[in-house]
Amino acid sequence: MKRLFDPLFISYCLLWGIIHLCRYLHQPVPLLNGHLTDFLAVPAMAHIALTFTRLFIVRNQQYTYPLFYLLFMAVYTSVVFEWLMPRLSPVYTRDIWDVVAYFAGSLFYYCFHGRPATARQEYP
Repeated sequence: MKRLFDPLFISYCLLWGIIHLCRYLHQPVPLLNGHLTDFLAVPAMAHIALTFTRLFIVRNQQYTYPLFYLLFMAVYTSVVFEWLMPRLSPVYTRDIWDVVAYFAGSLFYYCFHGRPATARQEYP
């Protein structure tokens, strides 16, 4: 469970929280409000899923998701939030840039979390 306290993961959560708090207070942060939460969505979901995968499924703390899995998460998130949900609720809107952000977030996560532990610094 200590993997959930990775500095990057904590940063994802703090940024997401700040952006949503600013939205709630009707003071959106112009450059960050639009797509940063979409960029952070896949890395945050992947990090939580990977932590539980390592603990309960593969039982190997060095295991990482292959790029294909992360890209699949981006496809799935895109389909749900950019195609399905806008058809079911007027609260959601379609935005191709959100899809780009999901895929960019996947690649970001792969670059900073997806490499084997020997190729990057591990946090205790």
